[in-house]
Amino acid sequence: MKPTLPLSCALTALLAAAPALAYFVCPDERASPPETEPASFGVTNHSPADVYLFWLDADGQRQFQATIYAGGYHLQQTWFGHVWVATTVYEDCLATFVGELDHVDYDVW
Repeated sequence: MKPTLPLSCALTALLAAAPALAYFVCPDERASPPETEPASFGVTNHSPADVYLFWLDADGQRQFQATIYAGGYHLQQTWFGHVWVATTVYEDCLATFVGELDHVDYDVW
């Protein structure tokens, strides 16, 4: 007779073996350069859903910074050349922003 695992153990083993769920990365997602001059940008969320804003650190890893609620606006202080990503709540790419010396306002739909 074959040994069987209890359902909870089998489910735990299955989940542990499954690959992590990935999100859709923006084509121009990249590491932010070293800090230079201060910058800022704004994002208006025109979509009916919340948008998440992430800063990409020096290793290119997403660091959550803000939720931009449906119909809302967010002002973000940053550094010149730093890379930012706006995503869905599932972290799928919507847009990429880069800190500019002159303030820029972006729209997300």
